[in-house]
This record gives sequence, C-alpha cells and structure tokens, in this order.
Amino acid sequence: MNKKLKKTIIIAAVAVAVCGAVWGGLTIARNAQRGDVDVYAVSDFSMTDYWGDTSNTSGSVTTDNLQKIFLSSTQTVSKVYVTEGEQVKKGMKLISYDTTLSETEVERARIQYDRQAGQLQEAKDDLKLLQKAKRKEELEPELDKLKKQLEEEKAKYDQQTGYNSNDPVTEQLLDTKTLKDKNGQEYKVYYYAWPSTSELTGEHLLSGFGGRLRVSETTPVLETNIVLVQRSGDKVGGYIQANWGVRVTENYRQVSATAYEITQDVQLVTNLPEYKDPGHTYNSETIKKLEQKVERVQELVDSAMSWHDLDIAIGEKYKEVNQLETSMKVAKLDLEKKQSELGDGNVYAEFDGTVKAVRNATEAYNSNEAVVEVSGGGGYYVTGTLSEMDLGSVKIGDTVQISSWRTGVNCEGKIVSIDDYPTQNGSNWGDGNSNVSYYPFQVFVSEDANLQPYDYVEMQYQKSAKADAANSMYLQSFSCGAATPRSGAD
Repeated sequence: MNKKLKKTIIIAAVAVAVCGAVWGGLTIARNAQRGDVDVYAVSDFSMTDYWGDTSNTSGSVTTDNLQKIFLSSTQTVSKVYVTEGEQVKKGMKLISYDTTLSETEVERARIQYDRQAGQLQEAKDDLKLLQKAKRKEELEPELDKLKKQLEEEKAKYDQQTGYNSNDPVTEQLLDTKTLKDKNGQEYKVYYYAWPSTSELTGEHLLSGFGGRLRVSETTPVLETNIVLVQRSGDKVGGYIQANWGVRVTENYRQVSATAYEITQDVQLVTNLPEYKDPGHTYNSETIKKLEQKVERVQELVDSAMSWHDLDIAIGEKYKEVNQLETSMKVAKLDLEKKQSELGDGNVYAEFDGTVKAVRNATEAYNSNEAVVEVSGGGGYYVTGTLSEMDLGSVKIGDTVQISSWRTGVNCEGKIVSIDDYPTQNGSNWGDGNSNVSYYPFQVFVSEDANLQPYDYVEMQYQKSAKADAANSMYLQSFSCGAATPRSGAD
C-alpha cells in the first residue's frame, strides 16, 4: 500500500470516528434527557440584519486632540478671538456667544434624559428576567426576593404614613356614588365603614351625616340609600366581609302648631351596588415599580413559553435595549450641551494646537459646520461591536462607512483595533444575532470629517465572501450529516 493511499485511509477513518463520537454523544444526551427536542430554524442562529457581504453596527464618537465648536439654534456668536493658522494654548479664549436658552429648556432636557434612562433600566431588568426564565429554579427565588422587598417597602411606608392594618374600623363615610333609577332620576348611595358592634337604627345611621340629610317642613319625606361596609375582625386591613344595603326613610309630621315628630323606617335592600375595596394605596414610586416587577416575574413563572419562543423574545429585547441605550445617550448629549451653553458665554481651547478653520457663524450653522476648529494632530475615534461570526472576515485596516444619525453626515474610517475579549455590555451590540458574542472594535476617522463629538453613528463594514457563506449556518464546519438538536438546558 503506497503512502498516499495509506494517508487517505487514515484521514477518512479519523473523520468517521469524529462523526461517530459526536453522533454517539448526541444520542446519549438525547436518551438521558428523555424529553422533547427543540428544533431551530437556521435563521434563528444566523445574522438577521445584513445585506450581502456587509454588516451594520452603531457606535459613539470621541475626539483625540481635536476641538470643533458647533453652534446651537439658541446661540449667537458675539466675538471670535482667534484666526485661521494661529497657534493657541490650552485655556485660551476662542469665542464668546450670547444665548436665548432658558433654565426651563434645560430642565425639559433633563426630564427627557431621566425618562430615557428609566425606560432603559426597565428594559434591561426585563431582559435579565427573560434570560432567567429559561431556568424556573432561578426565576422562583427572584420572585420570592422581590416579594420580600415589596413587603419591607410597604411596612416602611406604613410606618411613615401612620397606617396600621390592625387599627380598629371606625364609623366614617368612605365614598359617595350618584346613580340613576329606571326612570332616569338621579339618587345617591353613601358607603359607610361600619363596625359589627354599631347600632343599626335609623337615628344612629343618619346621625353620622351631621344633619345634612334630615327632613324638614319643606322636605317632609327623605330616602337615604346606605351601604354598610364591614371588614373582617373589624380591622382597617381586614378583607370586606359584608356589604349591607340599607334604605332609611325619614318622615316629618306636624303634630300641632308648635310641635312636629320625625320617624325613621329602616329596610335592608339588595339592589345597591357593592363597595369596591381600593385597598391601602401606596403612593410610592419604589413600591409601584416593585409591584410591576413582581407581576412580571409571576407572569414568567406561570408562562409556558418554549425555549424557542424565549430565544426570540430575548433577541427582540436585546434590540430594544440597544435602541433605548442610543436614545438615552442622545438625550444625555442634548442635556450636557444645554448645560454647557448656560455657562459663562465663552468657549476655551482644550489643548495646545493650531486653529484649522474659522467660519462665518451663520454660514457654519446653516451648513452644519464648526465655527472654529482647533487641531493638535488628532482625529475622531468611533467604537462599535463586531459579531464573533465576522471575526475572521474583518481585520485591522479595513474601511468602514459611517453615517451620523443626528446630522446625516457621511464619511469613512479605518479599523485600528479589535478587542480579544467580547463585550460584557450586551446592549451595545449591532443589529445581529443575540445568540453569539460581540467584540468591541475601534475606528479612526480623519479630523477633516464633519462629525460631532459624542455623536452616535451607524457603521457599515465589509465581510469576506468566505465568512459570508459560512455565516449562513451556525455550525460552520460540522458536516457529519446529523441534525443539531437543542435540549432544555444550555
């Protein structure tokens, strides 16, 4: 047997052994699980938002030894202190400006930022819960922990407001409703907190109204509809044990020129609407948020979502978090710009450098350009994320197309670094697959580009044909001819 044939036979034998081992392992795992096997479409594991051989991601813009002064719609330049080509030192005054910006507008921007930050945190919390929902044994302790926190917050709130669920019920008006009878005539129903030991007489019932509903010579007959609300144990925190409908008919009768008598007739009725218990109201944002979390976790504990449905929900939530994070950062940028604008009305050089450009303020604003540009020999850096499935097809030195969401400016940059470790911040991902890891990479952009510091941009990068073809399957090199099952555990 020649060496070439022998080598071919050995390679074939090794391939068969590997496939047999993998298939055997899957068979053992399947038999050990004895449960249904979830089968996933390739689309659930492949990248979802790319065109041909390109992928998209987003990132934030920072500057390095580069300062560009952009005007807002509320700023007017009052004086420019530098000229093009001039050398400046750090701290040197560059321009002065006037502004019509008000504290109210800054506060409005702060409220918007707080709202965006709150929505982002809620989405992140929900994402964590969806991830835990794959293991009910992790979700149930989470539910117990939240319930305990809720009870502790309620107890703290009760102590602050003086509420005690064990306080005794006292006779008092709880609510009043205006209803209509079958003839369209309006009448009132009074809901009264009523201890079980109270005296059930017309005189006693009506005395609680302070004479407001008493008959007189001009109103000789008066009907009063009352629902007596009794709580378990006669405690304010007890559940509603009974709603007694009572109609008190009071009659006024003149017995002589100087005397009159009043009588009451008490009847139990069953046609009055019952009192709806609002419970103890907790006007605390902390308690309200905890109640929402408890409700959400309970919903997930009780749900029968499959792993496949959970994977889809997690992927959608990742994208929502990503979008909210971008919106929050844009809101933060807007707030910081407005806060800075309400400063002393001057802009100072941030480093030693050369004035690269000085433009007419009106023309610069209309063309979305900087009024003054100072360079210390730097440029822009944009940080984005790269799918692990694209690692082999994107390299340092590759060109990236960049587009600003805020201004619409388009430019190019070059990849200068790709991290060796995936990001721990899952929300700072591109539009790809949530089932894979993402690696931060940095792009350098020339100072001539018209980007704005701290802006958020869309980036598009090329992928090689080899990686693009491999990306169509999650297991890129497994070809033993077996289906890829996934069980109920990671």
